[in-house]
Amino acid sequence: MKYLFVASGMRFGGAERVMSILANEWYSRGEKVRFFLTGTPAESSYPLSKGINIVSSFEAAQQARFEQTVHIREIRKECLDWKPDVVISFYNDICALTAIAIMGLNIPLIYSERNDPNKVNQRPVDKIYRKIVEHKADKFVFQTEGAKKCYPDKVQRKSCVILNPMDTTSFPTHDFSNEEKTIVSVGRLENQKNQALMIDAFSMIKDQIPDFRLIIYGEGKLRNNLEDRIQQKGLQGRVFLPGAKTGIQDYIKNSALFVLSSDYEGIPNALIEAMAIGLPCVSTDCSPGGARELIKDEKNGLLVPCNDAEELASAMIKMIQDRELAKRCGENAHEIRSRVEASVIANRWLEFIGE
Repeated sequence: MKYLFVASGMRFGGAERVMSILANEWYSRGEKVRFFLTGTPAESSYPLSKGINIVSSFEAAQQARFEQTVHIREIRKECLDWKPDVVISFYNDICALTAIAIMGLNIPLIYSERNDPNKVNQRPVDKIYRKIVEHKADKFVFQTEGAKKCYPDKVQRKSCVILNPMDTTSFPTHDFSNEEKTIVSVGRLENQKNQALMIDAFSMIKDQIPDFRLIIYGEGKLRNNLEDRIQQKGLQGRVFLPGAKTGIQDYIKNSALFVLSSDYEGIPNALIEAMAIGLPCVSTDCSPGGARELIKDEKNGLLVPCNDAEELASAMIKMIQDRELAKRCGENAHEIRSRVEASVIANRWLEFIGE
């Protein structure tokens, strides 16, 4: 079988990582996989097997008056030349352009929703793209039941829910006997992730845990705002923003607690990784239900309402002070590996495509 992923780019991001894992897993089984990119040159920040080619319409589109026309033309040309058996897109706008490009070619199109449909793609043009995708895509893959229910019944009937794959083979395992007095979080410094809430919550409990630091890994446009908030709260030397890191698992593996403070997520990859390491985790119950799909409250983590600093602070201090609870949650969280292992998720995709 030939699988063509059509994407904006393959730079660092949750959707891009999922596509790279699926592509490498399928290629290792003898399947043929290729990427077509519209928003960047033909390169990937994530490692791809040598036999996986990347083509791009980015440079050609830069010279054109209407970029979308070039993308549609080049996607169609690629499909006519390479003749994929299935085309897959993880982006609303790119999937819509792809649907137009392959009209009449009798190639199945799969769209995978990667975020909260009620919070993203809200511009008028995005809503037009979504209507095209709903009408033209043959199958839909969602990360949560909550996201699936945001779509019409006709879409839900030809869809399934599949978690994100993780290559956990090289992941460390948290050692409760060798913990550092750190609380960690990982995510882009963007409004969606609401790290300001986490800083506020930490400020409320800082005197109860004077030896603890909060470290927020990630980069983004809110860096200056968050640095100002740290200063305003008097948390210099207690809260740190070291930026994005490659091999983040090794940076967070010895932390006493992982915290996710997002308002919404498709499904939180950073939370999955922390759970797979075996870290005790506290997360907001972010829409449309990704964290709730992963965490069973007080069994493998703690869930708190969104945008409630007092509840988040209470859960953080509870997990730090009750290490028996933390150990139980961390050990149970570690079992997420069996649900998200790359070969398991790759199989589920292939089964769904086969249907």
